[in-house]
Amino acid sequence: MTAYTVKKLDKEEIGHIYRTYMGKDFPPDELKPLSHITRSMDAGYGFSLGIYEEKNLAGYAVFILCGEARCALLDYFAILEGKRGGGLGHQAFSLFVSYFEENLPEVDGLYIESERISAAENEKQRLTRQRRIAFYQSCGCGMTAFRSVLFGVDYSVLYKPIGERGQKASMTALDTLYKTMFKREHYARFVSLVMMPESEQECG
Repeated sequence: MTAYTVKKLDKEEIGHIYRTYMGKDFPPDELKPLSHITRSMDAGYGFSLGIYEEKNLAGYAVFILCGEARCALLDYFAILEGKRGGGLGHQAFSLFVSYFEENLPEVDGLYIESERISAAENEKQRLTRQRRIAFYQSCGCGMTAFRSVLFGVDYSVLYKPIGERGQKASMTALDTLYKTMFKREHYARFVSLVMMPESEQECG
């Protein structure tokens, strides 16, 4: 089996990844400006990890940390195109969780946003969203009852406890994280977080 390692990325490295890969890996309405990512790194609540096969990048993830709420958000996660389809996504996710366990004791759990299946515009989009949620569930993430709408994009929210210290998902914690991520005026205008009734909750 190929051995992969995880490394924390600096601003120059994530800038290269953003310009080279992220525009291809994520739809335009999901992709924040690079300045937003680097500003969060400067402020101390954003950081990025790369997964490497020897010295060659194979995938990457961008996270937002909220020490006050003892949680983090997986903002972006992708495996490079030539490395997909062989199970590396599951291995990478596991390695990222292990990195949290070993290096970030202030984080009890990881939130993951995934576009809501019920908001899909066509069958192809619905199947893509269904597969994405199923992937995170197969990585040990549980679907929460939370629904977030960020700048017009409608998300279901999954949650992965970190190690034995992991806590249950909390809408208060996620809301606190969003308030860390966004300027006050943007939070007020473009962020919505609600608890869905059981009949409208998605299960993948």
